[in-house]
Amino acid sequence: MKLQRREKFMIWAGSIILLLVGFYLLILEPMANRREYMIRQTVDLKLQLQEMRNLAAQYKTLAMRQEQIQKQVSERGQGFTPFSYLENMARQSGLTGQIESMTPVASAAGDNQNNLAEFDLRLGGIGLPQLVRFIYSIESSDKVFFVVNLNIRPRYLSPELLDVSLRLATPLTQ
Repeated sequence: MKLQRREKFMIWAGSIILLLVGFYLLILEPMANRREYMIRQTVDLKLQLQEMRNLAAQYKTLAMRQEQIQKQVSERGQGFTPFSYLENMARQSGLTGQIESMTPVASAAGDNQNNLAEFDLRLGGIGLPQLVRFIYSIESSDKVFFVVNLNIRPRYLSPELLDVSLRLATPLTQ
């Protein structure tokens, strides 16, 4: 059986088309999909790298702050007592007679992993300027105290006066 010229041309054209489709489906399309996947992965990895750099910077800042706090705590000396210090701060802020109670917070055995001593402080009948001055003096002191919890209630008969309960924390000396 002899093929005519037209039939030979159709077979060659079909073969070439079949080869081109096979080349596209077996080589080009998988390569394009892989390239798109790699581009997406690169973008994701760049975002993760940026996030890791941000976290590293935050870690450095926190580590420096921790060193600073440890240095301040070690500089307090052996004779430092938190109760007398808080009384002095209250007196300097004009709260001499307004301290109702100052008690240490008991923690469960082994629960003090953060190495902090906590105190509850109740103040009664104080004005807002006195309270702000007192909290500012505590937070900005070189003896390292933190306000953990703050509860403010106005007095019923004289709302310009406040009843305040504070929970303060200070790092323990090592």
